[in-house]
Amino acid sequence: MKKPGKTSKPTSQASSQKSASAPARPQAEVFSEAMRLFWASQYERAIPLFEQAAQGRDLSIAESANMHIRMCRRRLESAQPDLKTPEQQHLYAVSLINEQRFQDALPWLRKAVAADPRGDYQYSLALALGRTGQIADAAEALKSALEADGGLRNIARNDPDFAPLLGDPAIRQVLEPSEPVS
Repeated sequence: MKKPGKTSKPTSQASSQKSASAPARPQAEVFSEAMRLFWASQYERAIPLFEQAAQGRDLSIAESANMHIRMCRRRLESAQPDLKTPEQQHLYAVSLINEQRFQDALPWLRKAVAADPRGDYQYSLALALGRTGQIADAAEALKSALEADGGLRNIARNDPDFAPLLGDPAIRQVLEPSEPVS
């Protein structure tokens, strides 16, 4: 413990705390909360906190806050891709499914199926619906997928992503009838 009045080794941290002791603590707390939101991908909520932290006296926190503001804005801009064709929408949704982000994939799959009701698009929609607990809707989408492409029946039975849905009676009922091989 240092004795008051002794300055044997002054540090920049000690002097900055002395000159900015009151604002430095709240600035650090605000920055810490903004970082929690940033890591939770809640960029819109993090930006105002980073902006507040950027106004504080601790320049290292302010600089980091400004950098994180820019990163949040870039991530928000890239968060909603501009997907115009059903194929682009489906491929993007499949990438979300591969990340286990089934709920995020649903709007893109619905757009793709509405524009082009191909069997593989409907199959992906059935998978995402089922994995989000919407089993009745998943069974309907699977039924439509099988009507469009009967070959999807075997794919559904052997797809590891689809495996958790095979235990549901509604899904099993759709998969039960076997199509004659052409």
